Amino acid sequence: MFVILAVVTGYTVFETISPTGILSRALIYGPGVALIWVALLLLFEIFFSRRAWCRYACPIGLTYGIVGATSPFSVRYKLPNCFHEAECRKVCLVPHVLDTVLKGRAQGMEVDIGADCTRCFRCVDACPTGALSIQYKGLGK
Repeated sequence: MFVILAVVTGYTVFETISPTGILSRALIYGPGVALIWVALLLLFEIFFSRRAWCRYACPIGLTYGIVGATSPFSVRYKLPNCFHEAECRKVCLVPHVLDTVLKGRAQGMEVDIGADCTRCFRCVDACPTGALSIQYKGLGK
């Protein structure tokens, strides 16, 4: 939707509602009414849904989700190997994708990390027990 609007209007429409864009403009040009949107979004994220903006509205998050869903590689978590030290979450750029490594959260003995994962594989390098590994799943699978 944002791409179509950008092509039609010749303007990056997303930046008018993006919290990052609004805060950037507020720092440069001074505060405005748009900061109310940022405050409401922040309150919503605090009290109702963590990372809702990134998960459901932000085109950057959507792009990562598409890339993650179609990537030929994935990160595989093996519960028996994990000591739940959370070293992987400390280095992860999107740590919510590694919620499954928290004690009691795994949905099975072996779990693929979700599509929101950026596939940087920093978690695999940081895992001291080898509970996380890179798996080739093939193109389009």
